[in-house]
Amino acid sequence: MFKSLLNKKSRKEPEENTKQSDLESAYSLIMRHAHAPRLDVETEVSPEIFENLIENVERTWSTLGQEDAHWSVITDAKFRKGSISDHLDDFFAMGEDDIARVEAALNRVNSSLYLINSALDFGCGVGRLSIPLSKRCKHVLGVDISSAHLREAKANIQREGLTNLDLSLIGSVNAIRELQEFELVFSLLVLQHNSPPVMLEILKALSSRVSGSGYLYLQAQTYRTGYEYNSESDLKNPSTEMAMHVLPQDVFLQTIQDAGLTILEVSEDGSAWDLGFRSQVVLAKRRQ
Repeated sequence: MFKSLLNKKSRKEPEENTKQSDLESAYSLIMRHAHAPRLDVETEVSPEIFENLIENVERTWSTLGQEDAHWSVITDAKFRKGSISDHLDDFFAMGEDDIARVEAALNRVNSSLYLINSALDFGCGVGRLSIPLSKRCKHVLGVDISSAHLREAKANIQREGLTNLDLSLIGSVNAIRELQEFELVFSLLVLQHNSPPVMLEILKALSSRVSGSGYLYLQAQTYRTGYEYNSESDLKNPSTEMAMHVLPQDVFLQTIQDAGLTILEVSEDGSAWDLGFRSQVVLAKRRQ
């Protein structure tokens, strides 16, 4: 009997060691930025430099929209121009998963997308998120800086037969501020592709469009190991490749609060597919 108990104990030890190893790995992952230094990031620039930065964004995304619209949204080889027709269902299934996360977040604060009458999808691209969002909300407006992306979005919307989803080309931060207010202002995988000064002003503008009892649901990269940003260097870079930028977490969160919103949740997600980054999603609500 004693030998039998010893044998049982020895069989458990490898499993317990594995669990301990898993916990240590998870802890290391969670704490990977715990001792990270402050980033050197320029967020305030002159109006002239700001306009040049906006022009860079428009040039980059117009090019990407024309060359490979769906791939520029989700950079998976199967979503390339030559193969997207065979994988369109997979593309939009990923959007459904993301919108399900939004619904879950709202459920946790006793709300739901199905209660939202008006939603803004900023940086809607080809409609990957606008389309599933419009199946839950009463009305959705999708806006984007790229007319090429919006053409693809229109085709995708027509394919779905949706009548409660409108699209609009928007080429400036001031144009965001001129939009109506919405019960949900929403954006994923968009802010990160703008330089920090542009990201900050877009964040301020989007926060201002949240209605009296509405919600803000936004994702941004808030840290990257070794990241730094200087607008002068950025403007000297001739590349039109997709960029990945960071808005420091303190600036990100303080800007939302300064706009009169209460932050309800901050969660980390895997949008960067790079553990050097910290990508975060914020759910906030307009203070009454």
